[in-house]
Amino acid sequence: MEEQIEQAVACALSSTADPSLKAQAIKYCQDLKESQGGWQPCLSLFMHIPKSTPEARMFALDVVEHALKNSYEDVDKQQVMLIRSTLMDYVKREYTGELGNNQESVEPSFLKNKFAHTITLIFVKSYPSMWNDFFDEFLSLLAPNGLSTNKRITDLFLRILRSIDEEVASLVVPRGNIEAARNVMIKDTMRNGDVQKLTTALYELLKEFHLRDEGIVNTCLSLIGLYIAWIDISLVVNDAYIPLLYQLLGEEAFRNAACECLTEIVNKGMKPLEKLSLIQYLNLTDVLGKLDLIVLTRTFASKVSDIHFTEYVAKLTNVLGMELCKIFEETEGITDATAASYSQIETLIPFLLKFLGDEYDDTSSAVFGFLGSLQGVVKLTSSQRELLHSLLNIIVLKMKYDEDTDWGGTDEDGEDEAEFVCMRKSLKVYFDAILVLDEDLFTSYIRSAVISTLDNYHKNGNEIDWRELELALHVLYLFGERGSITFVVKQGNEIVGLTPLGEMILKMIESNVSTYPHPSIPLYFFEVATRYYQFFDFRTDCIPSVLEAFVDTRGLHHSSRQIRSRSWYLFLRFVKALKAHMNGFVDTVLASIQDLLIVQTELLPNEGATDILSKDKAMTGIFNDQIYLFEATGILITAESVSPESQLNYAEAVINPLLSDIQQNLTDLSSHKDNLSILQIHHSIMAIGSFVRGFPDSLKGLSHTTQWKVFLNRVTEAILVVLEELSEYQIIRDAVRFAFARLVKALGTDVLPYLPTLINALLRDNQISELLDVLPFIGLIAHKFKPTIFNTINDLTLPLVEKVFTCLNQAPSGTDETRLLIDLRKAYLNFVLALFNSRMEAVFVSELNQPILETFLQFIIHCASDPSDIPTVKASFNILARAINSWASNEEAIERTSESVEPDRPLPGFEKFMYEHILRVCFELPLKPEFNLNDAQSVMVLSEITNIQRAMLAKRPTEFPKYLTSVWFPSIQCPPELAEEYIKALREPNARVFRKYFQAFIHRSKS
Repeated sequence: MEEQIEQAVACALSSTADPSLKAQAIKYCQDLKESQGGWQPCLSLFMHIPKSTPEARMFALDVVEHALKNSYEDVDKQQVMLIRSTLMDYVKREYTGELGNNQESVEPSFLKNKFAHTITLIFVKSYPSMWNDFFDEFLSLLAPNGLSTNKRITDLFLRILRSIDEEVASLVVPRGNIEAARNVMIKDTMRNGDVQKLTTALYELLKEFHLRDEGIVNTCLSLIGLYIAWIDISLVVNDAYIPLLYQLLGEEAFRNAACECLTEIVNKGMKPLEKLSLIQYLNLTDVLGKLDLIVLTRTFASKVSDIHFTEYVAKLTNVLGMELCKIFEETEGITDATAASYSQIETLIPFLLKFLGDEYDDTSSAVFGFLGSLQGVVKLTSSQRELLHSLLNIIVLKMKYDEDTDWGGTDEDGEDEAEFVCMRKSLKVYFDAILVLDEDLFTSYIRSAVISTLDNYHKNGNEIDWRELELALHVLYLFGERGSITFVVKQGNEIVGLTPLGEMILKMIESNVSTYPHPSIPLYFFEVATRYYQFFDFRTDCIPSVLEAFVDTRGLHHSSRQIRSRSWYLFLRFVKALKAHMNGFVDTVLASIQDLLIVQTELLPNEGATDILSKDKAMTGIFNDQIYLFEATGILITAESVSPESQLNYAEAVINPLLSDIQQNLTDLSSHKDNLSILQIHHSIMAIGSFVRGFPDSLKGLSHTTQWKVFLNRVTEAILVVLEELSEYQIIRDAVRFAFARLVKALGTDVLPYLPTLINALLRDNQISELLDVLPFIGLIAHKFKPTIFNTINDLTLPLVEKVFTCLNQAPSGTDETRLLIDLRKAYLNFVLALFNSRMEAVFVSELNQPILETFLQFIIHCASDPSDIPTVKASFNILARAINSWASNEEAIERTSESVEPDRPLPGFEKFMYEHILRVCFELPLKPEFNLNDAQSVMVLSEITNIQRAMLAKRPTEFPKYLTSVWFPSIQCPPELAEEYIKALREPNARVFRKYFQAFIHRSKS
């Protein structure tokens, strides 16, 4: 059988085996692993001489492990002892017999680790009950009969110790309650004596192998660092161990592991005063000062070992600093302790500054924790202001691109720049914190740094490194995120000067830094100008310089696509914010960007013409940014400073080429369907919509309003022609809906005649995903044009509701469609609510829509009954409350005035529906087992239910309570006295009283 297992494993792992045979082999191996006694032949295979392949022996151990971990109840104590004795025989044969005398092992590392883990599993199953001398047994094998320590078995034992930590002590691995309790018992037992033996053995191994094998020494140090978290610290922190650790810290072969070990010692959880005593005993601040400064400062920085060691020392410094800051905060009131910890912190600060300013980002980021903790304990004395200045200086310098990092991701995958950007974000946290601690110091430093750099550029021109300019603009950009956003100094109402921020922005503009050839500089120039647009309200004389930079090859016409597309967006923001100051610039700007207002469809790399009509891909490419230019143009031409005649001329100059392009492509499509032409039409309509988006609402403030409306009506009609001819394409429907949403804003009620054609076309061919956009679109139109749009919405309601219900009634084809249908249900309910909010609910009870009324109401009841979707339930109850207010007849026949399109009219028979269905669901839903009364949203639903019942009471103050006591409560076996109590709470004038009562009523009913 052993041979059969070997063959199966070889076949299962083979890359050339016949697929059917390989599948059989994999199944055989899996069945053997799951079988009750499969571990027995596998154990024999592992022990077999001559040895099988490492892969077969690895599989054999895996089967044994599976039995120990997952089938322990099928493996009795005697069998566990058999596995243990067999594997220990293997240890003695391989490590202490003739084979063991060979100090070099030929076993692959993966097999040694697997074997060590298998021994560990036996240990956790049998220690201490069946194997209480586990550690004694292994320790006796390390140096039998007083001979020198066996290197091979030492290596195995250390692997086992590491595996024990992973199985028993590691906090990384999640544990169940039973497993956690078992591990606590094992650690407690080990602490009673075995841990002392282990730490002594590790100490002896450190001394013995110091000159024999650096791998064993480093492993011992790593194990001490792992075990120190849960063992008595005095076993390691004593006059024998610590000097040895410090000795190893000074030797290149061991210093990384020794430093990491010391880091774990300092990081051990302890009480504050105990931790302070530990740190004082270790005297690490003095030790750090005595480390090899040549290595620490990396004079020979080309040595990788020096770089790594520096990072390890930085991590030690970080943990030490964080612990000292924690002690300082937790010993407040204990004067000696706070003074001692603060003194240690001050001693450690030079190391923090050194590592924070290190040229390697990994080293710098290693001390971020200490830096963050330090800012919580810093005292703003004169000396600490020097510290803050030093920290700010280092943080700012670390934000500078280094010579090995390219801007724009020109290295492979842009990985280096991505890491640098991440580093910048981390540094910004501490950058901002210094501002909070001392705003004057922060402002003074940033002003000096930015202005001196810009002065240097003004003096030396392009000779200055782009990294210096980019850094200056970067910190200027960051300055306003947390600092004071003021640009001028005032005395009364008079401006007497600029603030530091105003000075920096003015210097940036006057230095003409945007002409620097590196692409990062003009881009940051635009970012800063746009962020601080309010500056130009005070210094309008600076606007021409910025606009000139925007429209030439520095911005909108830049050769880099990345710069160009970002500039288009920033240009829109700049123009939009400063529209009132565009006097005299419109002609020049529009003439400069005319060539950019030509829409040209492009195919992205690896994209064919057949797959460009999807919604996800229609707006990819540069056009996605180009539409910002059209909106900016719309804003510019409608500025008050532009003459009415020029406004219309500019508008025609932008729109007419787009309309001509649409017409040409429609003509081409009449003879030959071409996806690129369809996409071009989509782009042109989107460009029109973006252009009109820049117009004021209802053309407010524009002269020649009539001419404007004639012009926009022509545009509207042209778009509707496209929709009629190409409505089967979703991207065309999306574009038309986008454009109409903007035309509605500009034309106001003049757009009403076009809406029926638009909405009917949108509903004719759309998909579920489109309905999610169409429904809120119609809801917004209803709200904007109420009550004049009533007849239009009334005509559309029946086909719209039928379309929605057709979609909702279809069986979903997968998870994505299920999600879409859920979203459609929510969108429909929100649409209904929008009509109620617009006082147009009469469309649901009009003569035209009467056929769907029953379906409409039953659907709302159905949604209100589903506790799996609480937000939908809440919306449904909200609708039912509105329906009661609108359609339930008033018992006292009091006329109710409203802003409704039609006054609220009682709906014949609605009271019956109200009692039989609405009231029923008010009680049934919260009593369902799935309805969680402790959930916050569910509590809100209960509030909606109480609102409904109070609305019923307001409409039928006599009939409703009578119905409750004579019909409803008896039907649910509610005692008469409880019913009377309920009615009393319902009639309380204060709504909160009944709300609390109803919640308690439901709680009692469910308990």
